[in-house]
Amino acid sequence: MKIDTKNKLLLLGIAILLFASYSLAINKTLMLRTEAKRLANQVEQFKDIPKKLSILSQKETYYDSILGKMDLVDTSIQNNLLRTINQEANKHQIQVMDFNQPHIFQMGDNNLHTFSFKLSGNYTDMLKVIHTIEQKGNFGEIMHVDFSKKKNYRTNKYHLGATVFLQQVK
Repeated sequence: MKIDTKNKLLLLGIAILLFASYSLAINKTLMLRTEAKRLANQVEQFKDIPKKLSILSQKETYYDSILGKMDLVDTSIQNNLLRTINQEANKHQIQVMDFNQPHIFQMGDNNLHTFSFKLSGNYTDMLKVIHTIEQKGNFGEIMHVDFSKKKNYRTNKYHLGATVFLQQVK
C-alpha cells in the first residue's frame, strides 16, 4: 500500500471514530445535561410552592375581611343597595322618597345597570349618604346627582330633594 492510501484510510478511521464517540457518549451526555437543568428548574419551582400557598391564604383572609367590612350578603345587588341606602338614611335623618328598578343598557359585551333613587333632607346629610353609598359597597359609581328645591304648598315650606343615578358595569 502506498502512503497516500494509508493516509486516506487513517483520516476515514478518525472520522468514523469521531462519529461513533459523538453518537455513543457525547450526545447522551448533552441530553442528560439538558434534562438535569430542566429538573433543577422544576425543583426550584416546587420549593416556592409552600411560600406561595401561604401568601394565597393570607390574601384570601384579607379579601374576606374586606368583603366583611362591605357588609354584603348573598342577595341581589339591588337589595344590598336598598338596604345600605336605608341604613345610611336612618343614620343621617334623610328620607328615601323613591327607589326605581335599574335601567339596563347593553354596550358591547358589558351591561350598564343604572339605579336611580330620590332622597329628601338636609344638603350635607344627603352628601354624606351619597358618599357612603359610593365608598362603602361595591355598588358602582355615582354618575349624576340632581338637587332640587321644592315648595310644599300645604305647609308653605321648602324642602331639598336629590335624584341620584348610580351606574354599575356588569
